[in-house]
Amino acid sequence: THLKEISLSYNQFTGHLPENVCIGGLLKYFTASNNHFIGSIPKSLRNCTSLFRVRLQGNQLTGNIGDIFGVYPHLDYMELSYNKFYGELSTNWGQCQNLTSLKISNNDISGRISPKLGDASQLHLLDLSSNKLYGEIPKELGKLTFLIELNLGNNKIFGHIPYNFGMLSNLEGLNLSRNSLSGLIPELGN
Repeated sequence: THLKEISLSYNQFTGHLPENVCIGGLLKYFTASNNHFIGSIPKSLRNCTSLFRVRLQGNQLTGNIGDIFGVYPHLDYMELSYNKFYGELSTNWGQCQNLTSLKISNNDISGRISPKLGDASQLHLLDLSSNKLYGEIPKELGKLTFLIELNLGNNKIFGHIPYNFGMLSNLEGLNLSRNSLSGLIPELGN
């Protein structure tokens, strides 16, 4: 019940993630990347508000991405890429006020990108590439003034690039390739 850190990455673990991994409510660091874990995210993680850094990429985890994660007031880093998550992104990510990196590439996520994601004001890196996202890029992402890298490549996004992307003065990398975007490219690089 006093557990604060679990690191299981780069092994050959199989089966499900431990169900009561955050039973004590103190877990800050949970890394189990690059294994062979299957199944959904443990329910104890949904309400684990102490989380600071989570790395679960490179497994075969599944579940509806819109239902399995809660609001994490201390969360700084979340990496869920290269799994089998599906469904639509939750609006909860926008309520994670200290989140600097959100990586959920190479999954089966569909639906539109929630405008609420623009409320995660500390985001430096957002990678939602290689999913099945569609619709337009929300102009609210232009409020993420600390954004250094934005990758929405290889989805089914259409419409225009929001005009306010020119205000992303810290942006170093922008990948919108392999979508169905059209129209004029706004002034970038301000």
